[in-house]
Amino acid sequence: MDGTVTHTLVRAIRSVEDLADLDDEALLEAVGDAANLRWPAGSVIFEPGDAGDAVYLVLSGLVRIRDGDVELADIGPGGYFGEQAAMLRTSHSATAQAVEDSELMVIPQEPFKRLLDRDPKVAERVRRTMERRLEERGRATRPDRDET
Repeated sequence: MDGTVTHTLVRAIRSVEDLADLDDEALLEAVGDAANLRWPAGSVIFEPGDAGDAVYLVLSGLVRIRDGDVELADIGPGGYFGEQAAMLRTSHSATAQAVEDSELMVIPQEPFKRLLDRDPKVAERVRRTMERRLEERGRATRPDRDET
């Protein structure tokens, strides 16, 4: 054996671009803290006001994030969501709903924070993703205004 970790869930986390550089030890720890859960198509994963106590990695299926009637993003395998509320320790302000039958790895808030604390480059990537998503959400939900 060459020492390479081949655990399926470690590979799943490594497929998330922002988290790919984490070491095997950190990824195995995250797997140990996580739960894999399934949501059937149409079911709500969280909605505004729900506690932002976890980050969700999409293992299979498709999840839609929306703010009211405004669709913000579709997240498929290798993507993640819920990081804003988890990292900012707030409740969710959008709805996440399974568009297809979906399997998600749910990493609780504190273990996810520990992952980021282990590698500043990874933490910076996640921070940039959060900022980009916040900007995109602002553009998507801001009503058009005539500035004249």
